[in-house]
Amino acid sequence: MSTQPYLRGLALASLVVCAAASSAGESGRLDPKDGPDVDLRIAVEDDEVRFQIITNLAFLDETTEAYREDESTLDPSEAPAAMDALVELFRRDIKVKVHGATVAPLAPDPERDFEYDQGDPSLIPHFVNFGARAVARTRLTLRYPCKSPPDRVSIIWSTYPDNVTLADDEGIAPPIEILCRLAAGGVDRIVRFQREEPQFIWHRAAEEDGARMAPVPPIRQQERGPLPAAGLGLFGAALAAFVLGPARLRRAATGPLLLLSVAFLGVQLAGRGVDLPSDAEAVSVFEPLHENIYRAFDYTDESDVYDALAESVDGPLLERLYDEVYRSLVLQEAGGAVSRVSSVRHLDLAVEEIGVVGERALPGFVVDATWQVDGAVYHWGHAHTRTNEYRARYTVHAAEQGWRIAASEVLAQRRVDAAPLSDVDMAGAGRFGDRATPGEEELPDEF
Repeated sequence: MSTQPYLRGLALASLVVCAAASSAGESGRLDPKDGPDVDLRIAVEDDEVRFQIITNLAFLDETTEAYREDESTLDPSEAPAAMDALVELFRRDIKVKVHGATVAPLAPDPERDFEYDQGDPSLIPHFVNFGARAVARTRLTLRYPCKSPPDRVSIIWSTYPDNVTLADDEGIAPPIEILCRLAAGGVDRIVRFQREEPQFIWHRAAEEDGARMAPVPPIRQQERGPLPAAGLGLFGAALAAFVLGPARLRRAATGPLLLLSVAFLGVQLAGRGVDLPSDAEAVSVFEPLHENIYRAFDYTDESDVYDALAESVDGPLLERLYDEVYRSLVLQEAGGAVSRVSSVRHLDLAVEEIGVVGERALPGFVVDATWQVDGAVYHWGHAHTRTNEYRARYTVHAAEQGWRIAASEVLAQRRVDAAPLSDVDMAGAGRFGDRATPGEEELPDEF
């Protein structure tokens, strides 16, 4: 898929830009996950809350007493003991409440719910601290049964070994943080667990009530009064001069005067019924409209994505944006690198014009916007973050359903912050699925 039409459309490339991996020239950098690491996915279903927890051997060693004869690998004969140690750890340190009642996980099936993957040996040189123990991974699935479809789920994650890669000169390391991909209530999002904030509470009602979408101020309607006397007088004088005046006057002056008066009345008619916002009010309209575009792509059902997007975007832009971004996310899902936006920050919003705007000549305004987007790209066994900054000029008009973004022009974009990446971001986690395929592991930064 060509990215250029999409960039001209709405500068929402950051929905998938964070999937871009490093170039081959950067692959020699040390990997930021060179230590205890967890890849966590949680799904809230009608009959269970399901955890898929992928940990490397470094995490196993730092949090359990599981014995291995060779620390660089896990022998098949040692796998049952490793699974039992992890189950005991997570039974103690993960707290799940459904409808306010604590739920214990079912005993995992060793054949179905536990796997071990030695990983790609060629990646070991990137992990100078833990070597093979950072590359080799286990996958454990824990199921917390629900007697009825849950409306409220509380999750506490309490295991945070030190991130030795970030140790200071005195050897003091901060705890790791967990990027969790949570699928619940038809919405797929990134949740961050930290030692300081170890709890997340999900409410079904918030999804169903549309609370996920930020409220947009409504269009204020004007009282329909008479058209301005200046416009009517100008039109009447031009018409009278054109009909009654001498031929020379009609040719020389009344034609342009009549066109000017018609244009003036057209502007007045186009704006009738809409109370145009002030600069501050235009900003308060644009911010939630823009943020809601990103939120729309958190929904997992195709029709929900479209309906949510239609609350912010209007006209041909709606169809183009939906087709290009949604399909790109589906392709990434198939390839294993799934990108999600975690936050949007507006840095500068300058209102350039208020009046009749855009190709459809509707009441509205034009905004020059600069903003940053934090995103997370999620592979099986690995997750990393990226921040990008964008600047674009947006046209917002008063549609029948309310304020909508109708057009945009990309002015600038740049990558702001990113952790060093290595080939592990492109390789995924071996047979756990989600190994990136050629062409998907190295998307251009502007996409």
